[in-house]
Amino acid sequence: MADTEVQHSGGTTVAQFLSVNGIEVQALGHDDAAQLGIVAAVPAGWQTLPEGRFPGATSVLVEPGLVENGFAPNAVLLVGRLSAPVDSTSLLDCSFTDARVMPGWNEGVSNAENLGGWPARFIRGSFTAEQLELAVTTRYAVVGSPEQYLVQLTVTFLAHHADRLEFDVAVINDGLIQPVR
Repeated sequence: MADTEVQHSGGTTVAQFLSVNGIEVQALGHDDAAQLGIVAAVPAGWQTLPEGRFPGATSVLVEPGLVENGFAPNAVLLVGRLSAPVDSTSLLDCSFTDARVMPGWNEGVSNAENLGGWPARFIRGSFTAEQLELAVTTRYAVVGSPEQYLVQLTVTFLAHHADRLEFDVAVINDGLIQPVR
């Protein structure tokens, strides 16, 4: 595939974009991400799991009071240093594809609003996995210059808990501390 074709999402996932363009992502731990000003806000009742429990994740939050069918509402923050500069628009446009390939995807909203002045994408919808109807919000951003970092914050919960968790999901999404420059 020619570079110009790769630079546009056209059904390409984030992982495919990075792979085809030879970009590696070095995961950051909580402390390193916090130095960049990127942390997941923890709503009341949610717990932060110990770092390292999920390799590659910067932070993982769960709401243990709403476990159902073995599934707990969760938020996963991934922050990774990119091995080479990328065109942030082309990379971020692939983030919509990541959600849209989920089984039974039903899109609620998607937008390209910046996050603290950095290019970002946000998508909300629902999908089916292991016979569970799940709702999800995902925010991607590319922060930093000249060194770039890919940020992904995904909040997943049972769809029928949407009303009950609306405030918590907003706290997590809106509380992603704005990156410092």
